[in-house]
This record gives sequence, structure tokens and C-alpha cells, in this order.
Amino acid sequence: MKHSFFAIAITLFSATAAADNTLDYNLINLNATASTEVANDQVTSVVQVMLSGSDPAKLGQQVNQRSNQLLELIKNYSSITPQTTGYQTRPQYKDSQIVSWQVSQQIRLHSHDFTQMSEVLGETQSIATVQSIEFSLSDALIETTQNGLIEEAISKFRDKATLIQAQFEQPGYRLVNMSVNTSGYAPVRRMEAVSMMAADVASKSAPAALEAGSNKVSVDVHGQIQLISDTTTISN
Repeated sequence: MKHSFFAIAITLFSATAAADNTLDYNLINLNATASTEVANDQVTSVVQVMLSGSDPAKLGQQVNQRSNQLLELIKNYSSITPQTTGYQTRPQYKDSQIVSWQVSQQIRLHSHDFTQMSEVLGETQSIATVQSIEFSLSDALIETTQNGLIEEAISKFRDKATLIQAQFEQPGYRLVNMSVNTSGYAPVRRMEAVSMMAADVASKSAPAALEAGSNKVSVDVHGQIQLISDTTTISN
């Protein structure tokens, strides 16, 4: 039994070595990239209700009332999705003594409708302040864009492989391996919107000026081909 096992092992090793030997020459590494600028299709804003005073319990009640008022206002905008994200009560110190309290409630607003977001931010100025505005691409748009770019990048890869094959005057090539990488992107944050909203506070219902911008989406294809000199192996 031991001799039989050894014979089989030698046979498998020889077969593996033979297979490896077919890929140790005429190897060429290639890469191709496809990218595009895509307009951001969603916006997220964080607004904050914040009050200061000497009575934290009373401040908490007032902040809750204003937050509920804000949420009721947002219900008039069907495309806006609100989410309460943080509630804080912080003491304010002077000479190591508590001199006042600060209570705040943050609400995250999300929408694909820039017009409604602009309007709701204008309406909320008398109740809350805008902490941040962030524009980004939705998962669905990213996936659709990447799928199209994958096709484009692979097509470019094949064109390069065919060009190299022709330059080396070889009858064909085979794909040895390939990896497809999609790049991440950074959401566009408009921090200056905070000061813009504060400056317009006198105009309670003035829509906020929103410019969504765009993000770059790209796909990189990396692979290796083997040029084929023997035409009888092309079909394999």
C-alpha cells in the first residue's frame, strides 16, 4: 500500500509540474481603467436644536418641544427621512463651578430630492441650526455605474491584449488571471452651509442654496495573459 501511494503522489506531482511549466513563459501583466464623473443623487443634513440656561430639566423640556415641532414640520416633506441621532446635556463651567447647562438634540435628514431638502432647511432655521450638509451617491447608482465601467475596463483590457499579441506577432493569447477592483469615493461635504444658513436666519423660509456636485467612480482591471506561439493550443 505504501508503494502504491508513493507512485500516485509522484504521478500527481509530475502532472502539476507539467501544468506549471506551460505558464512559465510569454507572460505579460496588463491593467486597464475606466472612470466617469457621476452627479450625486442624495443629500444628508444634520440639524441641531440647542438651548442654554440654568435649569437642565426645563431646558430638556424646551428642546424636546422644539424637536417635536421640527419633526412635525418635516412630515410635510414626503421625500425627507428624519432620524434622531444624539441627545446631550452638558454642564458649562467657570472657575471649576457649573454656571449653566447646555442641552441639544440632533436630527439627521436624508433625501434624494434636493428641492425638498433645500426648502425644509429654510423652514427649520427658526427652530434649529444646520450642522452639516453632505452629498453622496446612492448604493444603487454606484452599482449601476460600476457595472457599466466593468464592461468598459474589460473591453480596454482585451484591446490591449490583442495589441500586444499583434506586436509580438503571436497567433493568440490566453487569460491567466484577472482581478477587478472598484474604487471608493469620498462624499462631498458642504461645511460652509452652516455659516450660510446662520447668515440667512432673518429670512425664515428662504430655501437653502444646494449644489450637489459629483463624485468620480472608477474600475481598475489587473490581469495576466500568456502569448501563445503554438496555434494548436489556442482552442484549449
